[in-house]
Amino acid sequence: MDKNAQKKGILKAGWLNALAILFFVCVTQTSLAYESASNPFLDVPDRESTRRIINDIRQYKLDYLRNKEKLESAFQISKEQDWEHLHLEAAALYSELLFRQEKYAELTAHLSHYLHQDELLKRKDIHLLFLETKLKSLTRLDDPTPAKALSKTLETQISQHSINEKIIILRALAYYYTADDALRKTLSAALEGLELAMKNDDIASQGYFYRKIADAYGYLEEDEDKAVSYAKKAVETFEKTNDGLFTAKAYWSLGNILLETGDSQNALVYLNKALAYFKDVNMNKGLAFAQYSIANTQFLQANYDRALTLAKENIELALTAGIGDMHLASMILLSNIYIKQGFLDKAEQVNDEVYLLVDNFSRSIYKASFFSERYTLKRELNRIEEAFDAIEKKLFYTEKHFEATSESNIKALQVKFEVKEKEDTIRKLEYQKDISNLQAKEEYQQKIIWRLSATIASILVLVILLLFYRQALQRKKYHRMASTDYLTNCFNRRGILNTANTKLAQQKMTIAIVDLDYFKKINDEYGHDVGDLVLIAFAKAAKETLSKGDEFGRYGGEEWLFVLNSSDEKVVRDTFEKVAATYQKYCNDIDALEENLSMTFSVGVSLGDKSTRTLDTLIKRADSMLYEAKENGRNQVIIN
Repeated sequence: MDKNAQKKGILKAGWLNALAILFFVCVTQTSLAYESASNPFLDVPDRESTRRIINDIRQYKLDYLRNKEKLESAFQISKEQDWEHLHLEAAALYSELLFRQEKYAELTAHLSHYLHQDELLKRKDIHLLFLETKLKSLTRLDDPTPAKALSKTLETQISQHSINEKIIILRALAYYYTADDALRKTLSAALEGLELAMKNDDIASQGYFYRKIADAYGYLEEDEDKAVSYAKKAVETFEKTNDGLFTAKAYWSLGNILLETGDSQNALVYLNKALAYFKDVNMNKGLAFAQYSIANTQFLQANYDRALTLAKENIELALTAGIGDMHLASMILLSNIYIKQGFLDKAEQVNDEVYLLVDNFSRSIYKASFFSERYTLKRELNRIEEAFDAIEKKLFYTEKHFEATSESNIKALQVKFEVKEKEDTIRKLEYQKDISNLQAKEEYQQKIIWRLSATIASILVLVILLLFYRQALQRKKYHRMASTDYLTNCFNRRGILNTANTKLAQQKMTIAIVDLDYFKKINDEYGHDVGDLVLIAFAKAAKETLSKGDEFGRYGGEEWLFVLNSSDEKVVRDTFEKVAATYQKYCNDIDALEENLSMTFSVGVSLGDKSTRTLDTLIKRADSMLYEAKENGRNQVIIN
């Protein structure tokens, strides 16, 4: 055989051997794969690798939702291998995963199973992680009692825990207070939590508390600059972690705060960043919040067609996700878009639907805002009664919001936090300077701090006194507004009833109910604007005529309630004769009315005596007399 043939033989044999080896490797790998599939414990990670996964998730080196398979695996493996302490930690993190996945029924069963285990009570920090998730899940319930009870328990126990455990509790409480509309408490808990998180070098918790502080300032509408500043700090802090959800929430918070300050372009950048994450992990709740904010931005930029499409999509999305606030907010936005497009009938239909569901709003300020918009719409549509009802409810919920958000002095906490930041800066100098220089600087800083403390204390006292004074003025203003009829500037129903109750407790009095005759006909023939002028004319006549100490107010529509000091029948008749004459005089001055048109009213009177000491009795009797006056042909006073 020649040398060339010999070389070809060697090459051929080499190729055959290589193919044989490759075939053997493939068969072996397939066999191992099959064996692994049939035996789940063949490739089970060891305890150390499972511990590493749990630590990475807990320390925010891994994102919950994007690494859900790893967490689920750690949870299952630690259970199957009976690694008790490790499993409890994995189970606590798994409960947070279920909450973020919006699997609330599964979460409830999970919490019920683990929170009853005696072993859990020995691990305080793990137990608190479970309770943090439980409190967040309880805030979703219609019944606020369970969440309130758990929050009270955590509040009373917080002093018994370590710094790390206190941070967990304060995270849970800050979440609950925000959901409960106790924004002052949110700010207090978040400031305290931030201070501890900075001491503990807990980056993720720092980001969480920065965001809560920003949201609280944003909702309270007290300091836009601080809201923006803390929101930016939250974004910067969370971007140092791998927690995609909280980073996305920080984007969303900053986007909304920028939107409130009028920076819609930058707001849209952050809102779209948040939307991208929520889409990536298919989180309906996050999608609903982000998409609503983007729709609102489009609306403010006058992109009504785009805003309309997004609002309609978000109504369905929020309804599916069970988010009452977003569902109603999206409907309100839809109504506002219709108004801008000139479709007032469609806007009213949507607005009326929200009215029936308004109790689903979680915060009083949301309800007050809705009723403010409802009032404007109803006035534009000449729905006078509904408009007055809306303004009454707006004042009611505004007062509730004011009461809920003015319960503590945040200025002192803010100063304390700022001083702590300065102290942290001073501590860092210890690692950069020698002892002698540091001591000299500390002495100088102490003098400055003492002087600043004295100044701040003086300013703080003045600020507190000013805040109390402003609150007193605001409460007085809101009380006056809540008791005054918007159109006629006299008492409204609430105001005159309060006045009547006060007078009844002090003396005998007479109650009269007045109904303007054929008022509906005035509205129908001359329009509601002229009807308003007639109501104003009657109010002016009553103010001008009544004796000192007599009071009256608009009881509803064209009905008026009079509270008269006299129980003498002749005096009462003379009073209403004078009112009638003055009323006719003022109506004659209304150009739109037919000249010399007779304007009259009917009166039902209940004279006060010792046997009638309740306001309800007097009003019912006066109302009965009014009915008799109207049945007898109107334009008369019937007295009992």
